[in-house]
Amino acid sequence: MRARTRRREAAQGYLFLAPALLLIVAFHVWPALYAFYMSLFRWEIAQEGFLGLRNYQRLAVDADFLRSLLLTFVYVVGTVPVEMAIGLALALLLHQRLRLRGLFRLVYFVPYVTSQVAVALVWGWVFNSSYGVANGILVALGQPEQRWLLEPRGIFGANVPPSLALAAIMLVTVWFYVGFHAVVFLSGLTAIPEELVDAARIDGAAGVALFRHITFPLLSPTTFFLLLVATIGAMTSFNLVYVMGGGGQTFGCAGNPLGTTQVAALYVFDRFWCQTQLGYASAAAFVLGLVVLAITALNGRLFSRRVVYVG
Repeated sequence: MRARTRRREAAQGYLFLAPALLLIVAFHVWPALYAFYMSLFRWEIAQEGFLGLRNYQRLAVDADFLRSLLLTFVYVVGTVPVEMAIGLALALLLHQRLRLRGLFRLVYFVPYVTSQVAVALVWGWVFNSSYGVANGILVALGQPEQRWLLEPRGIFGANVPPSLALAAIMLVTVWFYVGFHAVVFLSGLTAIPEELVDAARIDGAAGVALFRHITFPLLSPTTFFLLLVATIGAMTSFNLVYVMGGGGQTFGCAGNPLGTTQVAALYVFDRFWCQTQLGYASAAAFVLGLVVLAITALNGRLFSRRVVYVG
């Protein structure tokens, strides 16, 4: 009787899960499997000869693809830690009893709910080398004008990424996502039991010591979640980079000054949509997915043990 009841409950549970599972299979699992299938062929507009793993072998020695992975890594390292740190600082500030605290929370979160295309177009105007606000500020301060989004030279050296173009895009990326991090960190701060904070204060902890030994460790689940989400998002970033990099109007189909803003997602787009190398682009997309999966697993292995959960 108990076994029958358990089977019935299990069947009911799977029925409730079925709609979500169908969506996941239809829009995630099946496209990934079909992309892998396409990557095994020479596929340009129409399916042609079977290549096996030769597309993957070609990727391993493709300097443009390897460079796109390097630029993606630079983009992740240059945005994720910065936006998380600023978001945490804002969350700590907004967690205090300030006047108009709700208004400040709304102001910081507004960029995140704005269309990325609209944001990129506005910031593209700001960084326009001919009439942009950024150069206007530099001139007012007595500094030389910059080419900004048209500049392929690296900010740390001529050939050292990121280029000034990519650095400007990274700056906008940080500005765009800071509000999201602040709101999530703020929810984590409100979940910390007040009695633990009060007990620490009674024991003499305050300021930096209170944050280091109480607040930050108890925020570790929130920090871990944001680290994973932000890293995955940055690894697959496309909209801001594509539109601010020219959007096909200035530098061709997958606009970027001399390839210095062509992160991995743009490389896949260029090979798939611009050069119609569908099989090769599918292989690149599949490799990018594996890289994202590997980095996510590495993050989980390195940081999951340091997460402190308060029961």
